[in-house]
Amino acid sequence: MKHPALLLPCLLAAAVLAACGKHDAPAGAAPTAAAPAHSEAGAPTAPERRDAKPMDAYELIDLSPSSYAEPVYQGLIRQVRAAFWSAAPKDMDKLAYDYIDAYRQENDSFKRTDIVKSHAAELEQSYSTARQRQDYAVRTSSLMQVYPYDAATGSFKIAFSTDGESSSIGVFKNAGNPHPYGAWNFRFVGIPAMTAGTSYAYHPKNEDEARAIEATLASQRNAGGGDWVTVLAQYEGHTLGTIWGPGKDDTVILGIDAITAVDRKTGKPLFTLGGKELGPIEVKCSTTRKALNLAAPAAAGAGWSMAASSESPC
Repeated sequence: MKHPALLLPCLLAAAVLAACGKHDAPAGAAPTAAAPAHSEAGAPTAPERRDAKPMDAYELIDLSPSSYAEPVYQGLIRQVRAAFWSAAPKDMDKLAYDYIDAYRQENDSFKRTDIVKSHAAELEQSYSTARQRQDYAVRTSSLMQVYPYDAATGSFKIAFSTDGESSSIGVFKNAGNPHPYGAWNFRFVGIPAMTAGTSYAYHPKNEDEARAIEATLASQRNAGGGDWVTVLAQYEGHTLGTIWGPGKDDTVILGIDAITAVDRKTGKPLFTLGGKELGPIEVKCSTTRKALNLAAPAAAGAGWSMAASSESPC
């Protein structure tokens, strides 16, 4: 079988950037799926930013290459499928579609029902297994900019290419003939956006770490170009919910705990910015808000909210 091409950055905005990552502890996600948004008093308007867990607590899903050998690709599909079902409510027909080849290939609705019944125990186990993990590190082909070490501030200035929420990183559900079978997508919630007066930077723990990072960056700088170096963005976080799309194009919503800068040449992490260093999570898309069953932004004035009316559906 040919090596399948992945649908990597779908709709990723290519532009200039803003900020990056570091790590440490807490709790589980609150899985939800697409549901009507509510506006009850006191309801949250965005998820809380968790402190980051140790890196080995996150299962790595590497979406940075443009193509994979078949065995690697099939392993990737299993990871992404588990991430989706870790936050999706149980639906036996959808589970069968994702886990059982015979179900996808069968068009007779009665026979499909029979397949679900005969594989019920297997599907229940697959769903239960997926629900046991919500923590994932998703390495993407999105780029970050990292500037030279600044001795005056003791830090590396960082810029991000996108806030990620209005973009998708997609993985086809079927390697051979992907389009009829849809794709899983990741929507990243909580990547800081560059706004006037804001900046982000990583402060190394000591001089040895600073020297090691600077040495890696210096070897990749173009003497005749800018002083910044582009690196891959890896998002550590937990699955918050899902969006079931038409045509089986389903989305996993990942709440960001931390962001790691990854060296494009070696694939090794350079440093991580996380938790409070990234600031609070801001939900930027109304479809994300609806899927997570969050309240609309607070009204400013006599019941009319400019924030809500100007919010992009994404």
